[in-house]
Amino acid sequence: MSTYRIRPIQQLNRSAKRKSKILLAIIAALLALGVVFSVMAMVGVFGMILPDQEEATGVEDVRVGDIQISKIGEGQIPKEYIPIYKAAGEKYNIPWTLIAAIHRVETHFGQDLNISSAGALGHNQFMSKTWVGWSYPGGTRLGNANIPKDILESPAAIKKYGGFGVDGDGDGKADPWNVTDAMYSTANYLAANGGASGNYQKAVFMYNHASWYVSRVMGFMNAYSSGSVEAVFIKGGSAKGSAAIEKAIQVGSSIVGKSPYVWGGGRNQNDIAARKFDCSSYVRWAYSSAGVDLGPVSATTTDTLIKRGKVVKASEMKRGDVIFFDTYKINGHVAIYLGDGKFLNDSSSQGVSIGDLNNTYWKAKFNGNVRRVA
Repeated sequence: MSTYRIRPIQQLNRSAKRKSKILLAIIAALLALGVVFSVMAMVGVFGMILPDQEEATGVEDVRVGDIQISKIGEGQIPKEYIPIYKAAGEKYNIPWTLIAAIHRVETHFGQDLNISSAGALGHNQFMSKTWVGWSYPGGTRLGNANIPKDILESPAAIKKYGGFGVDGDGDGKADPWNVTDAMYSTANYLAANGGASGNYQKAVFMYNHASWYVSRVMGFMNAYSSGSVEAVFIKGGSAKGSAAIEKAIQVGSSIVGKSPYVWGGGRNQNDIAARKFDCSSYVRWAYSSAGVDLGPVSATTTDTLIKRGKVVKASEMKRGDVIFFDTYKINGHVAIYLGDGKFLNDSSSQGVSIGDLNNTYWKAKFNGNVRRVA
């Protein structure tokens, strides 16, 4: 995106020729502003995240050493890793919950340590040349290279080639499959790419140049940090709701076990007549049957539903509230809360069914986001 600077115009009354030049300058300025605003509009519509973007991270004026773990973090983060995240974060001035979030997104806390199809390796999926340094000869444009283990893990070689690998545990090796080394290296990389000055979105974008990745990592960071997401309570809230709520639940319940999940389904009248829904179109249909408008048939998604109604604390959710889960993305699944931990939903595995927040899977996926729409 180009930027334009128009110099101040002075002494407008000197001559007609001068006025003509001024008029041309004003027109040029207006055209320039039009270009700028057009680009700004595109960024707003499409949600682009630029490498040099200076935006709020969701944890404002953060003091790294003060970050406390949330209830969701307590339920998801392996306890043995927390001291490692904290030590790495303190050394490089990076929020420890950001390091934990990347570990969660990259390998689900080390549960999947396979080398990726692109060649990324270890706990936090570094490309080998990013780890040892891009001045190391050879390799692909993505940073994958056949680097011998003794060089890849050598702090001296990493210093020589300008890499980000760190010997975090002091054993003389910088091993990407060693969880301590991996977390220190991640903190080192984030700090060098804007994180040390608080620009966490930029740092995460540099880690993986994708807006969905930034959104996912920042979502987990906020969820793991105390105060960003309400504690999850999965009992109560079962008192009978309004007439609209009870009607929506009645209609939604009428097809339990009778409607298989269809990705992208429910966005035209033929699908609705055939009861072919995905999670968001199912919730929209149930409430539409009760006279509650949650958005247009063709364009209602979890991303639009999260903006409907009003925010409700998870500790205060009631029958009929719309609740969200982090599945394939943040707020990737939606359901209607029934009370006492039960909810109506259209899941990819069971279709329209009744789920339970006490279930291990759903308890881990429920992110505490609740909206009251009726």
